[in-house]
Amino acid sequence: MIIVEVKTRPDWKHFHALPRRIYNHIPHWICPLESDIENIFNADKNKAFAHGEAQVFILLNDESECVGRIAVFLDVERNAQQPYPTGGIGFFECIENQAYAFQLFEHAEKMLQSKGVKAIDGPVNFGERDKFWGLLVQGFEHYPLYQEYYHPPYYQVFFEAWGFRPYEQILTLKGIVQNVPIERFRPLAARVQERFGLTVRHIDTRNLEKLATDLSTFYNETFHFQPYFKPLEFRQVYTLLKQIRPILDPKLACFVYDSTHPIGFCGLLPEVNPFMRHANGKMNALKLLWFIVKLKMTKPKPMKGLLFGVHPDFQRKGIFPLMVDFLYTKYLTDNYRDVFLATIRGHNKMMVDTCANLNVKPDRVHVAYRKMLDDTIAFEPLEFISV
Repeated sequence: MIIVEVKTRPDWKHFHALPRRIYNHIPHWICPLESDIENIFNADKNKAFAHGEAQVFILLNDESECVGRIAVFLDVERNAQQPYPTGGIGFFECIENQAYAFQLFEHAEKMLQSKGVKAIDGPVNFGERDKFWGLLVQGFEHYPLYQEYYHPPYYQVFFEAWGFRPYEQILTLKGIVQNVPIERFRPLAARVQERFGLTVRHIDTRNLEKLATDLSTFYNETFHFQPYFKPLEFRQVYTLLKQIRPILDPKLACFVYDSTHPIGFCGLLPEVNPFMRHANGKMNALKLLWFIVKLKMTKPKPMKGLLFGVHPDFQRKGIFPLMVDFLYTKYLTDNYRDVFLATIRGHNKMMVDTCANLNVKPDRVHVAYRKMLDDTIAFEPLEFISV
């Protein structure tokens, strides 16, 4: 057995081939795009490398077959906000052999210990917390959403046997568009509109510069007090919007403005993963054309929450009902059926309660685990809700 750092194209081929071997018998598994994962470990693509480091490894058996893989990373900037330095592991995959899993965990732990880390979180992402976060522990019968981890049940045994303990609960909530109790929202929305004189508008995908400006301004003013907050830069948002413009549906997102200042945002996207199964992890021009045609032609289709929030000065003033009322149209019910609200943290009671008003319920649950490397530091998990 040998652990090899992934550097070459043959190494990456081993890395990507392993999930296909593990999940080939699961009909609802959808292979993630290889480019999405590789870009996370590309310093030119992932700004987390400006203040962190990451390495990817594969475990080869005596026949040079890949039987396990793991990514190991350290985010120095994020650690500056924490009481003690924490490392991360992610993109873990392993055949059903605990000894192999332990070899990978041990390798990662030794690397992070050498850098002064006091705890390890996993499986998580090197970068954004809204994708590839947490071990799937409930909902194995559902297909994964785009950039959502899928795992077999035996991974939970591996993590807990190595000493990882549940630290953070991540919920994916699901509802039916036509089951949203819209009549409950409309009277309140009308009162809010009359009282505050706010303006609600759909996003304008023809003016990405204004959209990026409003979105980054709103995000940074609204979420700066949250744990792990990282400000969004205009260029970062503008680049993302250019990338996703082909799938953006302007009627799925809106801003609330106080005069010209954005104080509320609710944005959803068509959920693309069901239309990417044919790509099998690799997208080319022909597959992309097929994807776009299927996405545009399918009705009704699923949608997924991208971002929701209300400026702190306007919270608990009915802005959420105002946005729900604005977005809930015949167009919405004709074109979309399932709605998914992903990466909802169990400890974020306000968000959980707000989402519950839409008549959505947990569809799957991920858990981010933590292993303490310093016995003098207390393990203090975040709050979990019963599902």
